Amino acid sequence: THLIWWLLLGGFALAIPAVLALPESVVRHPGALRSLRPRLGVPRPCLGAFVAGLPGMVALWALGGFYLSLGPSLAGSITGSRNLLWGGVVIVLLTGVGSLSSLLFRNSPPGDAAVWGALALLTGVGVTVGGIEAPSAVLLLVGTAVAGVGFGVAFLGAFRILSALAPPTERARLVATIYVVCYLSFSLPAIAAGVAVTHSNLHDASLGYAALVGGLSAIAAVLSLARRSSEKRSIGRGGAQGLPPTPCAAPMSEISVIGAGTTAPASSSS
Repeated sequence: THLIWWLLLGGFALAIPAVLALPESVVRHPGALRSLRPRLGVPRPCLGAFVAGLPGMVALWALGGFYLSLGPSLAGSITGSRNLLWGGVVIVLLTGVGSLSSLLFRNSPPGDAAVWGALALLTGVGVTVGGIEAPSAVLLLVGTAVAGVGFGVAFLGAFRILSALAPPTERARLVATIYVVCYLSFSLPAIAAGVAVTHSNLHDASLGYAALVGGLSAIAAVLSLARRSSEKRSIGRGGAQGLPPTPCAAPMSEISVIGAGTTAPASSSS
């Protein structure tokens, strides 16, 4: 409980001078305070895809909130161990596998990523429920790892689908809205789960939470499959898919666009 704070302080102490030493990459303009005013919104071309992507985004971020809040208690209960390392293990499995999955599948078609990510999330939640019911530490860890794949890949697909549809001048508002939804999904269900634990028990609250995430994942998988089928029909009629950006990547106008057998040169990067 003390070491982690010293490590964080040490990391910030190293990062602050490093950031200050970085050369500025843009021309400074007046209005820094005005630029901090939040601007949220979903452009009209993205509205349908945004609504269709909500179940998946809510499911995967709600699962992340559960693991970071009640995951350590659940791991300790199932393993029967008081070693706090188990709590860290389940969190690393979910978020670490999610990060690696995003990296490994970064070049996959976004429609496929959304489908397979939702299915992996649903499968991982199902295996985790088996670990809770058994109870089995092995099933809990395996389910968490599989859910981690869904955590990374599903968000990768949803983000790329939406950011490709947004006009360049509207993309910042859309990305801000996506993350507002994600972090509300991350926090509010976790708070509700904490309240539920105080009124029932960890076992029942975990199963109820899993049912919520599993149901949303199933809806996300069905909607993603429908979207992918529609895209394939469109491509069959002569359409072409571009390469949409990934989270924290360059916008569409600054990356290579892969068309029907040809590659257009990328413009100068920012």
